[in-house]
Amino acid sequence: MVRRNLAVFGGILRPQGRAAINLHPILTTSPGGQRRLSNINVPFQDDLTGADADDFGLEEFQFYQESEDIQKRWNELQAQDREIENLTNVIENLTNLTNVTGKESLPEGNVSFSQIPENSSSLNPPVSPPLDSTSHLLSPDLKSVDPKSSLENSATLNEPLIFRSLLKNPYLNLAIEDYIYNSMPLPTKHNFNRLMFYTNLPCVVIGKNQNPWKEVNLPLLNSLKIPLIRRKSGGGTVVHDLGNVNYSFMTSKADFDRFKFANIVRDAVNKISDAKFKLMVNERGDITTEKQPDGINYKVSGSAYKLSKGKSYHHGTMLLNLRLDILGKLLSREKKLGTVDAMNSIASVKSKVTNVQVSEEQFIEKVNDEFSDHFGVKRVRSEEEELAYEQNELLGLNDFMGDQKVVRIITIDENMLLPPSVHKLSEELKSWKWKFATTPKFTHEFFNEKFGFSVKFHVDKGAIVTKFELEFQECDRMLLEARIRDSFHYLEVYLRDGDLSYTGGDIAGFVTDDMISDWIGESIDGTV
Repeated sequence: MVRRNLAVFGGILRPQGRAAINLHPILTTSPGGQRRLSNINVPFQDDLTGADADDFGLEEFQFYQESEDIQKRWNELQAQDREIENLTNVIENLTNLTNVTGKESLPEGNVSFSQIPENSSSLNPPVSPPLDSTSHLLSPDLKSVDPKSSLENSATLNEPLIFRSLLKNPYLNLAIEDYIYNSMPLPTKHNFNRLMFYTNLPCVVIGKNQNPWKEVNLPLLNSLKIPLIRRKSGGGTVVHDLGNVNYSFMTSKADFDRFKFANIVRDAVNKISDAKFKLMVNERGDITTEKQPDGINYKVSGSAYKLSKGKSYHHGTMLLNLRLDILGKLLSREKKLGTVDAMNSIASVKSKVTNVQVSEEQFIEKVNDEFSDHFGVKRVRSEEEELAYEQNELLGLNDFMGDQKVVRIITIDENMLLPPSVHKLSEELKSWKWKFATTPKFTHEFFNEKFGFSVKFHVDKGAIVTKFELEFQECDRMLLEARIRDSFHYLEVYLRDGDLSYTGGDIAGFVTDDMISDWIGESIDGTV
């Protein structure tokens, strides 16, 4: 089936993908009187010879001529296409000028927590777009909507949509994803499915019900100033950077299937000719490579899910060209970081991982195409196109074209207005309370080899330390044991009546022995 995506840029619908066909496919006549299709690659693309006409039974159409009215309309349509292209170029030039007016952009590559601005999208109103001369392609309720002006306008449209965020701020992208999900009209009889893509600056993202002290090397994370983020959905821990693409498929709760969209992504990547691996979906819904010579199916994308209020979403992280060496270190738990007993938290499933080694554009284009195949809607033809369609129907050529399916693509950049609720959620995701204090109760035990003792902290709901226990090896170190217990005296007294957050700096501050204090702070999260 032939399909096309229509990208909204400044109010203009633009074709996406190499396989897209012209808005006005029509059978035309060459100067020599021979028949050919314009702007579409089908078996009749080349001029028909007498032998071809005989083979295909098209002798009667060798000398078919369009009427003057039809030729006039065709010329008008070509002029309209040129006008649209000119308007698009003007809009792009205006956008480029806007982007160099002093607005600070997010840095590429490694980034510290302090480098991520609180608001990475502009709140200035965008330049008013020109009249959309392709509005006749859309259903009546869409013609008056300018989805470029704000996320609020586009998120509620009654049609399937593809969103692509060009922002790199992980807090904003997760907040935008949540807003699109909550704003999506509840799919019932109609298809209002959503697909979103975004790429984040380096960060580590844990699931809603996970324990960060168990999942992540917090001291290393803090030393590199890489943000830790707790998302609103379940699932395991993942590392984001500019070498992977995050995708999110949203649909109704009734249509939720943990394998459905994973299979769509698998099929999309398998159509990329230069992808390093062929992919499959395992029994957990993870996307992996087919079994490699070493007998391993390497994981390339995990999945997380959310179901609420009659809706559902499935999102994942596709490893394209991620720094796997850094990923391993950020998620490794060295012995010195202690043992976490997280009774009520969800642990990540450890897997061997690898990169697919395709570009971000290749991945997004192919997944867009698959999404359009499955969920795109038939485009409404204009009167002129309907006339062309009827002409081609007479020649039996519409089988090569099929009914075109369209999906509007909304680009989210720094010029798009974001609702206040997006910024509010972004701030919430940054807070220590959301990242750490929502962790279910747990214990964290460390062993100090130099002094021969262990300390176990009991951490309750809200990441509040309720008590600790000291245990010493059996040896003749009575004086040393007394000195160590004495160094914890102020911590013990404070915990009887006060609430103390479980951070390395807070705990270490109540331990009087400098060596032990530094050891505890560095082991908990790298702060002293």
